[in-house]
Amino acid sequence: MSIFAQYWQRRLVTGFPVLAAMQVSVAGEQAAWHLAAPFELNRNDHATAFGGSISTLATIAGWMAVNVVAGEGADVVIQSGATDFVLPIASDFTAHVLPPVADDLAAFERMYVRRGKGRLAVSVEVRTASNQPAATFHGVYVAVRLNQPPALRGSGQTD
Repeated sequence: MSIFAQYWQRRLVTGFPVLAAMQVSVAGEQAAWHLAAPFELNRNDHATAFGGSISTLATIAGWMAVNVVAGEGADVVIQSGATDFVLPIASDFTAHVLPPVADDLAAFERMYVRRGKGRLAVSVEVRTASNQPAATFHGVYVAVRLNQPPALRGSGQTD
């Protein structure tokens, strides 16, 4: 497990007890990562993945993505979100954050640097064990800088 995945695994399961109960795991590196959840602990009475677990995994993936962009010293909260369920899931499942729209990301970074607060729309695809898209999530998150200069990763900007 990468250092990136170890850090986020620890942060997620200690910060969100429901994620520990769901046995959510982080895999990958900062440039390419995803969250995973086992089917058996996240199933419903129809022998498919519970919609609440699918939505939770996607919501947290979006939250984590905004935290990664904002860097240390940010408080990130969700403002709004919606999940569309496309296919039933009867296997382990993963959440993959789609690259944000470049203009949206640039606007977020400008506002975060200038005002210490920024808003970013994030889309997440939840996939089955065979990598088939089964749900999509669209959320808007707000990041607020907490008494520290911004550390926007990959932007080359500092205050």
